[in-house]
Amino acid sequence: MIVTLAGHVDHGKTSIVRALTGVDTDRLAEEKRRGLTIDLGFAYTDLGGRRVGFVDVPGHHRFVHNMVAGIAAHQYALLVVAVDDGVMPQSREHLAILRLLGLAGGVVALTKIDRVSAERIEEVRDQTRAMTAGTFLDGAQILALSCETGSGVEGLRRHLERAATASPTPTDDRPFRLAVDRAFTVRGSGVVVTGTVVSGTANLDDRLVMASTGNPVRVRGLRVQDEPSNTATVGDRAAVNVAGAGVDDVRRGDWLMDPAMHDPASRFAVHLSVLEDFPRAVKHNAPLHVYHGTSHTQARVLLIEGAPIEPGGAATVDLVCQEHLHVHVKVGDRVVLRDHDLERTLGGGRVVDLAVPDRRRRSPLRKQRLAATRPGDPVATLDALSRHIPVRATEFARHWNLADRRLDGVVKDLNLANIEAYLLHPDLFRATAGVIGQKLADHHRLHPDSPGLTADEICTGNAAERHARRLTLASLVERGSLRVETGLYADAAHQAAIPANVTRLFEEVGSLLDSNQPPSLGDLAKRFGRPFPVFEREMRALPAFNLAVRVGDTRYFLPDRLLELAKLAGKLDARAPFTVRQFRDASGMGRNVVIEVLEYFDGRGYTQRIGDTRRVVGDASNITTPRKPIT
Repeated sequence: MIVTLAGHVDHGKTSIVRALTGVDTDRLAEEKRRGLTIDLGFAYTDLGGRRVGFVDVPGHHRFVHNMVAGIAAHQYALLVVAVDDGVMPQSREHLAILRLLGLAGGVVALTKIDRVSAERIEEVRDQTRAMTAGTFLDGAQILALSCETGSGVEGLRRHLERAATASPTPTDDRPFRLAVDRAFTVRGSGVVVTGTVVSGTANLDDRLVMASTGNPVRVRGLRVQDEPSNTATVGDRAAVNVAGAGVDDVRRGDWLMDPAMHDPASRFAVHLSVLEDFPRAVKHNAPLHVYHGTSHTQARVLLIEGAPIEPGGAATVDLVCQEHLHVHVKVGDRVVLRDHDLERTLGGGRVVDLAVPDRRRRSPLRKQRLAATRPGDPVATLDALSRHIPVRATEFARHWNLADRRLDGVVKDLNLANIEAYLLHPDLFRATAGVIGQKLADHHRLHPDSPGLTADEICTGNAAERHARRLTLASLVERGSLRVETGLYADAAHQAAIPANVTRLFEEVGSLLDSNQPPSLGDLAKRFGRPFPVFEREMRALPAFNLAVRVGDTRYFLPDRLLELAKLAGKLDARAPFTVRQFRDASGMGRNVVIEVLEYFDGRGYTQRIGDTRRVVGDASNITTPRKPIT
């Protein structure tokens, strides 16, 4: 268990850690000289048979950025209030930050009770109850103590022992992420980074990445709660000895993480809650400071609904980091926001979107996607999103910090269709397939001589609807429900009546195409005395009814003739790879026509060119099947 101490400056946080562990967490010379905590301090002890870590954070408002860096949602809060001062501004601000960062359990310590009367202690106890009302510390124990006399310290120790014993061992199947708060060099070992494990587990020899540089590193050694370990898991305070990084490359604010999850973002959306005591509304384009993990960056807030957010209000907003700055957030992560002057905590919230567009941030489709997002529940979010839009699987996993096996399990449980790496809910797939089927049925009924519709004619609607239809089209063709020929989609059972003009054209040219060396388009146009552009446009109708196959740019073959030539290639290949000359001699065709045919075979995947020879590598049945269009 990790205990985070919070509270106003000089209220006794460091003294409590010293009383419980014997460790003075003020390690900097300036901290010793000034008598106040400036940076994070760490100490460890055994309580009730469990290893317990303490994070001592600074209380002065100018060092809130260091305070935020020491807090993670898995920690246990110890809010400290000195009874001589009572509840102070940073008491309230620290409590608000603990709440914004998702802490769920804790205790309150009233310190310096040796300096005041019993009446004053009860007065401050009432102040504290009023302050914590409605927060995660509402109803928490309030223990009074003095580090000077030792009175009450043992009671706090016993409370923490019980909390540590009752604290469940956290489990987390997400990829590993550690928020770095320190980096230093150990002689003989190299670079060590320390921080809190936010998700997942790391083991010795794991390959990870430093997020700020993208450089790969290897885990050489681990210490957890200041003891040697083979693994570090979610909630742990860990020191990781890494190979592959220089100490100058790593600093507070960095992340040590699974390489597959490395995805820096400069724009992201947050469901922002503004604190009730913040003195003004949050307006569009307002500058502010963003605290995430141990990082601190400057950004601007872009409102989505447009109206300023009043104190105590909440809304989803986009945060845009200053130029060249990035953060390493995931959906569900918590951030704290402070005003531009770093005087007050403005509010905070959870990340809800990493795919923030440059334009159309307020489109109905974007708002629908944001409304479907449940920051703490990827399963419910994927279920809701995939009912409306195709969801890119790899992007969803990366944005939500999900391992492949976890995503695969969710996809299976939700019975999602996986089409070209996009996920569609069965309801969306069925509805889209129904729309496509009805559109084709209407077209076949009204235009029985038409071979079908193009993808653009079928895939209408908004961007999400068009995308869903293109993916569903591909799946329906693969399943055999539809067929596609020369870019035209039709029901698999539909047989288009050949139009009279196409029949007349084929009656004219069919006998001329019944050859291993049919005339070129130009020669045919001259023979029939037609302008070449007009004749070429007329000839394009033949493949739609499988009456001819276009080979190259200037020649059409009858399907049966092409199949015979494919069989000839197969016979030649049975002995050894064949050359252009061998195919020419066996077919009686001219060299230029042979090259056109063989290149057509290559393009259809029937043959493969290897130097000056070719091998048959595919199925001859694909020779006369028209190409699938690019959708």
